[in-house]
Amino acid sequence: MYIKDKEKGVILISVLLIVLVLSAIAMSIGNNFLLAFKRSIYQDLQTNSFELFKNIESISIKRIEEKNRFGSQALTKEDPLFKDTFYFELPNGQLYAQISDASNCLNINSVVSLSNKNYIQNPKGMASIKKLLLLKEFDERDIDSLIDQMIDWIDIDNQPRQGGLEDYFYTGPLHTPQQYTSKRLFYDLSELKNLPAWRKFNWNDIDKNLCSIPISGNSKVNINTLNIEDSELLSSLLPNATVKDAEAIIANIPQEGFVDISQLVTEFPGVDFTKSDASISFTSNLFSIKSEIISDELKISSESIMYLENNRNGYVVSRTYNGL
Repeated sequence: MYIKDKEKGVILISVLLIVLVLSAIAMSIGNNFLLAFKRSIYQDLQTNSFELFKNIESISIKRIEEKNRFGSQALTKEDPLFKDTFYFELPNGQLYAQISDASNCLNINSVVSLSNKNYIQNPKGMASIKKLLLLKEFDERDIDSLIDQMIDWIDIDNQPRQGGLEDYFYTGPLHTPQQYTSKRLFYDLSELKNLPAWRKFNWNDIDKNLCSIPISGNSKVNINTLNIEDSELLSSLLPNATVKDAEAIIANIPQEGFVDISQLVTEFPGVDFTKSDASISFTSNLFSIKSEIISDELKISSESIMYLENNRNGYVVSRTYNGL
């Protein structure tokens, strides 16, 4: 049978359209399958990584406990505990982990202390944080407002301090998002961004010297793990010490570290170490365990803060997990 040219063209176009539709359907099915396959890989990696991170925590805690049990009076930044990196080869990637001293910063929760099941202001913690922020040239009124709002955010009462804010403000129609004060300690430094007073401060200026450890009371700072960049931090602990004084102290930390206050007093008679606004220590009971898993193009990280209770038993007090 003879088919006209016009009919041939219609048939050809129809066939091409059918092929195009089938290709689009196949591509859609293929993309959905690929997404489902990748999602399955991501879920398995997340589940496995969390268990691996917990295992790393256990190994790290044992190492820290053993180090403290058989270690010296001083813990320096050159200690093998901090220098040695954990490395494990995984079936589809690598795991890295590093222990560091978490007591070389000011804990923002030091603005309060626990008393009769309530958090009340801690003058020494407030003074050290205020001096640190003054050294960074922030306005004193803004600093006072920030500290008052930090205390109101933590305490369990609803009575606002002079520059503070309680639930009536955070739940009001002019505040977004509407929320209640946490009535607990800060778990992460980024929680400061909940406070209106924070708008006057620059995150990059305080990120290094401030930290958030869910423990109230005076900060405990290991002087032996400070670097010259921490001179403002050390100065903020000592009411009569200038930044230059702090620089001189840090620059002259012996390789084996200072071991007690009397050694500091002998080396630096012009500085009063007895009236510090934080506990100056020569070892540490707070450690950071940073872990990272790299698998193909994926990266998952975790940071755990470990507290060594009574210099014997360690346990994790906070954990930050950055999944996929």
